[in-house]
Amino acid sequence: MGARAGGSDARALLAGSPRIREAVPLLAEAAGPGQRVALVGGVVRDLLRGEEPHEVDVVVEGDGIAFAKRLGALTSSEVRTYPAFGTATVRSRPPVDVVTARTETYPEPGALPTVAPATLEEDLRRRDFTVNAIAAVVAGPDAGALLDPFDGVAAVAAKSLSLLRPDAFEEDATRLVRAARYAARLEAAPDATLVHAAKAAAHGGFVQLTGQTRTVDAMCLAFEEQHPAPVIALLNEWGVLDAIEPGFHADPADIAAAWAIVEDEARDADRIALGFGLLLAGVELERRRAWLAASGLERNTIRSALAAADAEALRGAIIGRADGDVDQACARVPLEAVIAAGGDEAMRYLTRLRHIALAVDGADVKQVAGAEGAEVGRLLIALRRACIDGSVTGDRGAQLAWLAQQ
Repeated sequence: MGARAGGSDARALLAGSPRIREAVPLLAEAAGPGQRVALVGGVVRDLLRGEEPHEVDVVVEGDGIAFAKRLGALTSSEVRTYPAFGTATVRSRPPVDVVTARTETYPEPGALPTVAPATLEEDLRRRDFTVNAIAAVVAGPDAGALLDPFDGVAAVAAKSLSLLRPDAFEEDATRLVRAARYAARLEAAPDATLVHAAKAAAHGGFVQLTGQTRTVDAMCLAFEEQHPAPVIALLNEWGVLDAIEPGFHADPADIAAAWAIVEDEARDADRIALGFGLLLAGVELERRRAWLAASGLERNTIRSALAAADAEALRGAIIGRADGDVDQACARVPLEAVIAAGGDEAMRYLTRLRHIALAVDGADVKQVAGAEGAEVGRLLIALRRACIDGSVTGDRGAQLAWLAQQ
């Protein structure tokens, strides 16, 4: 076990971030007399890696909600409270998520935990990974101390990901997705114990004990990662995808290519829809519909009905067809219908065809080709097909030359 580091280490660490350096006095002022308050988890991990934290997670001994309300008053910020779990969010800049220090017990695998008040040290002990079990105390008798009882600091430095307890995945199978996210984001190698536990949990049925809503939430977070391809690769390697849904599979290369298009062209804000579309391509129709509904991609009854009806017609229209035909057919229906249709053709549309953009517009068609009315639209469709089949490049000059020949 790691020893508690001296106060000077924690203060130097916190001083490395302007955002945290500004927040610490406010956190200390919001604390009650003698109340221990600590930064924990991701914020400390980011500081150790020399990065500016994107989130501020705080653990408080005693009444965390009362602390959050005092912090909200100090910062003139809205406070949202969740009394059942002793948590709150202070909508300051940056937002501060407050958790009452607690222990957790799981009445059965996959169930939500039963919580009870605890000390900071006990709160660290109930966490999932050693890199999450580090706390920098900012208020209380030991303010300035860095609590590192499980050698999390060394794990961050070594880029290693280790479980705090071997049964962590059995308690909560969504931690499997979190483990893959952390490994990818931190470029950390999961140790042998974690990999063994992940495969055992996937094959032991614990994933199925987690409700679909929580599983969907976990997968949504995976697709919100900047680089989800390595996350999906790990989940597939561990057997988690197949445990979540037989037929779930996505080639990490397809995901990487799709996300490169999203990032480079900034054309698709709905990363979650794209991610689920890739995963669902090999899943049978009724299960695809169930996942669409659970993930919120079918936004209302009318749209849901349209997507289901369109999916059946679309599947018959695109099987074995050329890319130009696939693109034209898919573009006519809601995105949900393309995802529900599945198959290689839908995959091609989602990962590549949908993002092909012309370098010319209607005004160019009128000027160069002398077209008017419906002819303008017809030529744009024909030019897009030519770009898709490769007979015309994406270069504006080449497309203008094509128009001039029409």
